[in-house]
Amino acid sequence: MRTEVFTDPSRPTGTTSGRVLPTDIYIPGGTGPFPMIVHAHGLAGNSGKFSELLSAWSQAGYVVVAPNFPLTTDAIPPDQRQVTDVVQQPADVRFITDQVLAMNQPGGSLEGLIDPDRLGISGLSLGGATTYAKLFHPCCVDDRFRSAVLMSAFLYPQPGGDFAFDRQFPILVFAGTADLAIPYAVQQEAIGQLPGPTWAVTLTDGNHSGPFENTPSPHDQVVVDTSLDFWAGTLRDDAAALERIPTTATVPGLATVVASP
Repeated sequence: MRTEVFTDPSRPTGTTSGRVLPTDIYIPGGTGPFPMIVHAHGLAGNSGKFSELLSAWSQAGYVVVAPNFPLTTDAIPPDQRQVTDVVQQPADVRFITDQVLAMNQPGGSLEGLIDPDRLGISGLSLGGATTYAKLFHPCCVDDRFRSAVLMSAFLYPQPGGDFAFDRQFPILVFAGTADLAIPYAVQQEAIGQLPGPTWAVTLTDGNHSGPFENTPSPHDQVVVDTSLDFWAGTLRDDAAALERIPTTATVPGLATVVASP
């Protein structure tokens, strides 16, 4: 894993010019090219909180890119965090994606390691709201992404219109029944609008961030295993991996899954 600091001078951070985006990049062993996944943290989060999950993805053969957003990270004091800055985060994701793909060009430090036609995106909580915008809001849709993983995610209003769930797009969703930050029912309202194909995993007694961040959780393994099957199926065209999801994501007492075509 390496950390790059990217700066977008074209947009502000609150009242300050420019947006500074420290970004962790996980690079698998081998010569590539590899699919790439961009992951977005939640409010009061940071990229390092996901090191175990993102390492598992990278070890399975994916370049993983995890930015830290300027006004929602825990690197700044609580009274300076601004949840409303989420409206800037879809553009942050686009900028970071552009920067990393530029590094993949001839002469770049990641030359030839990334397959630019096999990009995935994921996000937790406010990062999940960012991901929803990248997929279904007219402000922010990025057709370079082929699939997405949503974790404890919800819809957050974006400028420039309403969400439009009008295109088929493969999504794996995790929602915990004991989520006190974004209630399970709220998450299900958003999930119900997804046009499919969708694999909606319910984590029984799962809380908001524990199954995804480094904090030990009984759901850790089902999240790792199911997400790896999903990425293999959607970013590597492994049909057998998608067929495994109903089994992988069904763990008595811990997880169930509903698949929608």
